[in-house]
Amino acid sequence: MTTEQLSASDPTAIARACELLRAGEVVAFPTETVYGLGANGLDPIAVGKIFEAKGRPNDNPLILHVSSFEQALPLWQASQDQLQHARQLAEAFWPGPLSLVLPASSVVPKEVTAGLNSVAIRAPANPVAQALLMECEFPLAAPSANLSGRPSPTSADHVATTLSGCIAAILDGGITDLGIESTVLDIREFPPSVLRPGSISKKQIEAVTGDVRLATNTSNAPSPGTRHRHYQPQGMRLRLVDAEAIAAKWDEAAAILCFEDTAQAQSTRSKPVISLPRDVTAFGAELYSALYTLEQSGEKLLYVEKVPDTPEWDAIRDRLARAAEN
Repeated sequence: MTTEQLSASDPTAIARACELLRAGEVVAFPTETVYGLGANGLDPIAVGKIFEAKGRPNDNPLILHVSSFEQALPLWQASQDQLQHARQLAEAFWPGPLSLVLPASSVVPKEVTAGLNSVAIRAPANPVAQALLMECEFPLAAPSANLSGRPSPTSADHVATTLSGCIAAILDGGITDLGIESTVLDIREFPPSVLRPGSISKKQIEAVTGDVRLATNTSNAPSPGTRHRHYQPQGMRLRLVDAEAIAAKWDEAAAILCFEDTAQAQSTRSKPVISLPRDVTAFGAELYSALYTLEQSGEKLLYVEKVPDTPEWDAIRDRLARAAEN
């Protein structure tokens, strides 16, 4: 398959991407978090192409992306209380990186829900994603646009690295803003549960809903990104270590990803090293790009400095833990 390269700056790109999606094809597109691999979320055959392209296990549910809360309503079969809470959260955080889990309606294919009776839905804030959703007028099922298990893509080039030749098109909207996938919140029961931490924190959600739980066992959760290992650089073993270990391993034959101040305390290094800021937003925005760069170094081992064990770092700590062998 030849993968079309579509630039979002081209006035015809959105229409072409939507034409392919209407035809049951798979198209990668930017969101504010990472690039998504989109297909018509109401077409089981099209959704199946997502799993085929990614090599994704079929027990891993997908998130449906919509343009608005009104477009989400027919996709849920929820109580009035549940919908009231969903609307409250959507008014606070949509469009944005919050996915809401409620019982799925009969129009949602089992391929999207992985056979569960629930579905996660969000409205992305990225203007290219919004334009695409409004043009298509159907929800897009869209996990991250990468081979299953690899780091999520934050640029069109990252998508092409693993999926060029496997999907119909890549809609290039530049570098994503946040770089970390959405928070997934289960609101079927109360208090609601965070199934996957993301850019919207538990504290922010609690300001809207009151008490929120952090799910402790997500191995069978109705959320993507919780059942299998993810975010691993190709051909590299990733180990999480503290700053003292980074210093001790500075001269080893390995790649290193650490904080800027940790690197500044060391000497010049001949082996690959990338340092990231201690600001959590900036770190998250650059993390996956750093992993894609380091996997091209030829090194077989990557030491990554542990991030702080504080709530604001929950999402990044979760992603690194899922990537690490220790």
